[in-house]
Amino acid sequence: MKRSIRKALLLAGFCLLTALSAAAQPFLRLPAVIGDHMVLQEKTTVKLHGWADPNATLTVTPSWGEAVTVKVGYDTAWSVELTTPAASAEPRSITFATNKKAVRKVDDILIGQVWLCSGQSNMNWSAANGIVDMKKELESPMNPQIRLFTVTKNSTPYPQDDCEGRWQVCTPKSALYFSAVGYFFGKRLADELQQPVGLVNSSWGGTPVEVWTPANVMGKNPQMVASWKEQSKSKLWQIGSLYNAMIHPLRHTAFAGAIWYQGESNKTNAALYGDEFTMMIESWRKVFGQTLPFYFVQIAPHARSEGGTSGAVVREQQARVAATVPSTGMAVISDLVDDVTNIHPRYKQGVGDRLAGFALAEVYGKSGRKYKSPTFRQAEFRKSQVYVSFDNAEGGIVCKDDAIRGLEVCDASMKFVPAQGIIDDKSNRLVVWSKQVARPTAVRYCFSDGAIGNLFDTAGLPVAPFRSDADDKAAPARQPVESLSGAAVTASGKGFAVGSFRLGEKFFTNRVYPLTKLPERFAGYEMLTHDAGLGEQMLTCKVTAREKCRIYIAVRRNSHTANVLNGWKPERDDEIRYTTHDKSKPGILGIYYRDVKAGESVTLPRTKDFAGVTLLAPKIDYTK
Repeated sequence: MKRSIRKALLLAGFCLLTALSAAAQPFLRLPAVIGDHMVLQEKTTVKLHGWADPNATLTVTPSWGEAVTVKVGYDTAWSVELTTPAASAEPRSITFATNKKAVRKVDDILIGQVWLCSGQSNMNWSAANGIVDMKKELESPMNPQIRLFTVTKNSTPYPQDDCEGRWQVCTPKSALYFSAVGYFFGKRLADELQQPVGLVNSSWGGTPVEVWTPANVMGKNPQMVASWKEQSKSKLWQIGSLYNAMIHPLRHTAFAGAIWYQGESNKTNAALYGDEFTMMIESWRKVFGQTLPFYFVQIAPHARSEGGTSGAVVREQQARVAATVPSTGMAVISDLVDDVTNIHPRYKQGVGDRLAGFALAEVYGKSGRKYKSPTFRQAEFRKSQVYVSFDNAEGGIVCKDDAIRGLEVCDASMKFVPAQGIIDDKSNRLVVWSKQVARPTAVRYCFSDGAIGNLFDTAGLPVAPFRSDADDKAAPARQPVESLSGAAVTASGKGFAVGSFRLGEKFFTNRVYPLTKLPERFAGYEMLTHDAGLGEQMLTCKVTAREKCRIYIAVRRNSHTANVLNGWKPERDDEIRYTTHDKSKPGILGIYYRDVKAGESVTLPRTKDFAGVTLLAPKIDYTK
């Protein structure tokens, strides 16, 4: 009897749940970053995701293409991939509908360029925080093709699948609280590309780099974890807590790249900043599934009293990251400060413009305007004088005043004293000396927290602060020009032609793809060009050195070439770019080398990659 009653109760309960389920509203939810007024990255595959009734069938219909149908998982999660068209200001829409009759439509979608803006307060600050040029910007009509999304500040111990925020059309009202740096960056992109731009601001004042890095990644480095525990600010956060809440939810968003302004909160462990920052960049790239172009701001001069070098060390570490981590760039802003006692410089348009310069040149192939500041290459010590040479100093360097500020030298005692300097126009080098130092052993320029220098290149970009006495861990790693040891070679094979390795030259014999960027120190070299095309680069080329030297080749870094470059080493600061049929996506190659003896012959690697392998040498004698 009891068993029959139990069965009846269970059956009644099941019937009740079934009835309630049938009567319940159908369930369909999208993440915050998918909404009206959004921008989708052009000409790529975007991943859209969300949640719906378990085991339902969901159909996603874009206004520009065919519908895609997917089965919702038992955990309510679903995702689909759509191919986006070319950039356009034409409003588009996407309809999401399930067989449970749940429907969501996202309207006023633009197709263009989407960028992530992150960091601490100098990225976060807006017109509402007193940014002078941003307040002025709000007085005029704004470009409605710029769209803004601000991630609401949040910190969680575990990675989240969604965040809070909403897309807004850029107006004086919506831009009032938006990142000034992000806005000015996006404005310049929109103006020069004539495309819609979507900006996602995920930043929080006073935050160290550790909270933006996944905890499982940083946890593998005991030194970093120990340093974190010693910092007073560690009590306010957990490692990875902002990454969990403010970056991880964006992982399915297709970005063209990221900009970053942070570092002030890592002065207490400045010597580790380069490694930690590198770790964060690489972890983000892994999560986003692409080598995300990553451009950042070197923190501005700031000091409330004389002395102190912790900020200078952070700037040095940032320079090292820019010199060693691929597809990164550093905007130097030491000249954009009107008050070194204020950690928040009041003007941001110059900052956004300089970040945009990197993106326009390196992501979109817009050449013609210099965007990299001169950086320290090496110091040569000659008796009582130091001769300093620079990278990225095309056209020379200049001083805007009668005397150069911020110079110091020392002897073997390592006691630095103020120094004088002049610019040698013939060699394009900075000559430094001090009457107090007979035999200098090291030289520094603006290596203090609040120093503002007055050295610039002819394009008006400031020379980045530097010191020659940094250890290998801190110094930007680069290949000195003196170590470039190419020599004349003899090359033999079928299907090649000798060309000049210089800007504007045709990079392939069967394509009108001119070179738009090449390392300055390879100026005057020749290249052994060939046809471009998949399956066509299994060409054999034998190269013989006339003397002991390095043989250089240019190749794309991908799965086709990774397996054939054994024995070849990557060259520093080696990026080559050429224009393709798609003006927004230039071809990008790197340079590799192999040391050989006089008379030694090398067969160049053979690959099926589209770009093949291109020989570079000061002089190439080619025979078919």
